[in-house]
Amino acid sequence: MTLALISIGLADEKDLTVRAIEEAKSCDKLYAETYTTILNTDIGRLGEAVGRPVTPLSRGDLEESSDALLDEAGAKKVGVLIGGDCLSATTHIGLLLEARKRGIKTRVVHGSSILTAIAETGLSLYKFGRAVTLPLPDKGPVDTVISAIEKNGESGLHTLVLLDFEAETNKHLTVAQGLSLIVEEGRPETFGPESLAVGIARVGWDDGVIRAGRAADLMRQEFGAPPHALVVPGKLHFLEAEALTTLHGCPKEAIDGHRRRGELERLNEKYMAGCRMAFDELVAAPLPRKISSDEVKALIEHAERYLKDAEYYAKERKATALVSLGYVEGILDALRLLGLVKFKW
Repeated sequence: MTLALISIGLADEKDLTVRAIEEAKSCDKLYAETYTTILNTDIGRLGEAVGRPVTPLSRGDLEESSDALLDEAGAKKVGVLIGGDCLSATTHIGLLLEARKRGIKTRVVHGSSILTAIAETGLSLYKFGRAVTLPLPDKGPVDTVISAIEKNGESGLHTLVLLDFEAETNKHLTVAQGLSLIVEEGRPETFGPESLAVGIARVGWDDGVIRAGRAADLMRQEFGAPPHALVVPGKLHFLEAEALTTLHGCPKEAIDGHRRRGELERLNEKYMAGCRMAFDELVAAPLPRKISSDEVKALIEHAERYLKDAEYYAKERKATALVSLGYVEGILDALRLLGLVKFKW
């Protein structure tokens, strides 16, 4: 008849809304899955809050064996209590889709989520880019997280990094471990020990913690029990900077350092270091040397490719457009100074 996905919220049974409790009470059978987030409650307390017995669901019950749940929902009203907001995880979207395909009615009751509660950092929700999960070391690489930080940063956007955990084994990443993995596996120009970061633990709980500062400083601090998360800030509005300082103890020098290392500054450092290395290793070729027309043509075509790159990056509003234009001008100037082409700027 009906499948109802009912959000619990961020912390415990007290986060259940009146609508969520009413929906739970109307179900013929009520389940709860808590493997997609960590909650400060248990099945017994959830049952007391909604006035109904609650049966726990494992990951396998909801992913590999969801047919049984849907078969049951085809005959009566089945509710699933879910930590955070019930549609934050793609697993639950898939469940809704399959229910609709079977002709089963669906109900969704939303609740508080890390995706909105992150605004407690003082960073604007409108300026967050793609969110990513940093996996436990034995479950996957850090590449996706580093790529998201880079791409979000190029557009001045903040990056929410959710830190992985395993409910079955009680393993979880801490703020310190997460920062350490990103620093070790990433590139210094993207995120290093001096980079600005925000460490978050148990947001929405009574003992929640949010601290901002240099990654190296946050790595030395204890944040307590999970769940933990991170934010790598992008370009800061002055109100966001004030919030990090006033609300979350961010040292002024960490904010100032972050302002200096915007996208243009990062690119300047990267390409200046590369040019300096080239000068240090440069060896002049023996002269005179004959240059063919094909070689000149190839250089001109190379410059044209950089110009196309610049046009593309400019449309994407990326600072790398300026870098590509610099290559174009450099190649053309070299050709002109060598007397191989003629033109006027």
